[in-house]
Order: sequence, then C-alpha cells, then structure tokens
Amino acid sequence: MQSLLTGFDMIRNAAVAGYYYPGSGEGIERQIKDFPLGEFSREDVVGLLAPHAGYQYSGRVAAKVYARAKISGPVIYLGPNHGAGRGSMAPEISMMAKGMWKYPGGVTRIDSRLATLLLESTCQIADAGWAHEEEHSLEVQLPMLEHFSPDTQIVPIIISRIGDDEVMDLAECLYKGIMKYGKPVTLAASTDMSHYVPQETAQKLDRMAIERIEALDAEGLMKTVRTNRISMCGALPTAVVLEVCRKLGATLAHLVEYTTSGEVSGNYSSVVGYSGFTIPRPGAQ
Repeated sequence: MQSLLTGFDMIRNAAVAGYYYPGSGEGIERQIKDFPLGEFSREDVVGLLAPHAGYQYSGRVAAKVYARAKISGPVIYLGPNHGAGRGSMAPEISMMAKGMWKYPGGVTRIDSRLATLLLESTCQIADAGWAHEEEHSLEVQLPMLEHFSPDTQIVPIIISRIGDDEVMDLAECLYKGIMKYGKPVTLAASTDMSHYVPQETAQKLDRMAIERIEALDAEGLMKTVRTNRISMCGALPTAVVLEVCRKLGATLAHLVEYTTSGEVSGNYSSVVGYSGFTIPRPGAQ
C-alpha cells in the first residue's frame, strides 16, 4: 500500500480494511451499530484509551469508549508501531503532519496547525507519514471516531521502543505544543493488554496495569509493565497520554470495560486482553 501525494495533501489509504474491520462503509456502520453499548451518558473527556484488535474481538470495548466520550477539538492519537512493512525502518516517534486518512466510507483530516506546533515543541518527533502506511493501531480507531464524533480532525503519532525518560520528555513537549495551540484538544492512546497468555494470567497482570492507568500514573505503569513482563503493546503511548492528561489537570481515568479474546473465541488458554478508558476533562469530574 502506497501513500499518494496530491497537491500538498498526503493521502493515507486504508491498510487493514476487510481484515481488522469491515471492508465497506455500510459494513462498518452495521457492525458498530450492532455492538451492545448498555446504558450510558456522554462525558467531556480530555483523554481516552481504546484497543486496536479486530472489531470482532475488541470492537465492543472501543465502541463503548467512543460512545461515552464527548470529544472537544482535534484528537492527538498515540499508538504503538508494530513494525509492519516500512514501519520497521521508521523513526522512534513518527507523525503524519498533514493530509488525510481514508477508510471505506470515510475520510479523517489532519489538523496541520496543531501538528506543526507539536513538531516545533520537540525534536523527538519525526514528520514521517510513510511510517504509518501499514500500521493498524490508529487506523482501526478512525471509523469509531467518525461514527460517534463526526468530522473530528486528528494528529497521528506512532511510537517504537523508547526509554522511560523519553516518554516523559515527549509528554512535556506535547503539553507545551497543546498550550501554544490555545484551544481544547483530546488525547487518545491505542493499546491492547496482555498477549497470548491464559485467561487467569491475563486478568491478574492486566489488573495491575489498569490500577496504574486509573491513577494516571505514567511512571508506575511503565514500571509495572516492565517488572511483571506484561505484554501490553501500547504501554508507552498510554504512558504519554496519561502524563499529558495529568499535566492538563486530569486526576483519574474511568475503566469502561475489560474483556479478553477468550470471551469471543472460547479459547481461554491463550488470550489477548482489551480495556477501554475515558479520562474526564478537568472540571467535568
């Protein structure tokens, strides 16, 4: 899959449509509408966390998060770089700073002004839209975002392996860029939890990580994941989002739902964990 440059806009075409989520706009809408969302009210959020597996496994959790989140301004998305395709050659932190992302039935535009301010606030982030071409962790979020919060713009960032100090430095730089932007933004992390362990193990390990997330404890999350060898693929993007939200005045995260792939597949001997959170905007708690 190749990104196309038309005028000054880079177009990032869908890479995993028909695999992680339906391959048509009608199919996407039908599947999202079929998820049981339960009773809820929408809350003003400064941040959210949602999983990125196939919709058949984690889509219900993600839909519940997006349904409950009243999003203000553009969304700064942070997700892991799993290294698919040219992503294996990507910078440690890669942003697509202008253009749009296409998926079946929709287009999501990038807020280039916010992206520019974030790039100016840190030397850590590389403007490398090509690194996103085959990475799925953010792509699967966009149909959910468009369904529940139409016409919201984004700034997509993916992270490879970086150190704890770099995580905190990145959070500080993003915070400074947001302050320069001067208008409300929302931060979102894309992550799954434990990978390919027995159900009871996943629940035990993921509960440790969930407790740190609920407390907006970025450093504690990284230490917990590392010490207990929790295979949480988006731990670093999550830590960045927690720290930025804390700097913006948030004090806690609400767990919306936790589940595992075993609840769908029936195989509890090797599961992946999925959790979703909302982070109330200061003043809305």
